[in-house]
Amino acid sequence: MTGARHDRLTRALIALGCVLLAAGCTAPPGAVSTAPPAGTRFDGLYQGENQLVRGGGYLCGPPAHADAVAISQGGFAYPFPVNPPRTTPMPVQVAADGSLNGQMQYLVQDYDPRANIRPVWVTLSGRISGATLDAIVVDERCSRRLLLQRR
Repeated sequence: MTGARHDRLTRALIALGCVLLAAGCTAPPGAVSTAPPAGTRFDGLYQGENQLVRGGGYLCGPPAHADAVAISQGGFAYPFPVNPPRTTPMPVQVAADGSLNGQMQYLVQDYDPRANIRPVWVTLSGRISGATLDAIVVDERCSRRLLLQRR
């Protein structure tokens, strides 16, 4: 592949990634929970701890840090760090039974043995029980546990 052709392909893939990130790509229908939405039953501010349970290094962030999400109309946008320190909002829906589900596709670039841009998925799943939101955020490199209390 010529240098100019490779550069055009790289720019096209990066542009596609920007479109996917802006759109907050989700999986095909049926891949996410089809449980009835929660409405406003679980709305409020949830604050607590975000802990790394798998992975490491700067791409996974610190081992633990304070975190908070504000649920409104039965959903929220989780600020997923696609390329620290930049985040992209991942849409998360709360179901009537308190279960949480969200997913988003984004692009990563590998450099071994040569530059390669490819799509990967991140998911958030868990449950709200009483005043506690307990969820896990998983991508190919890291897993984090959210343990948040409604305030």
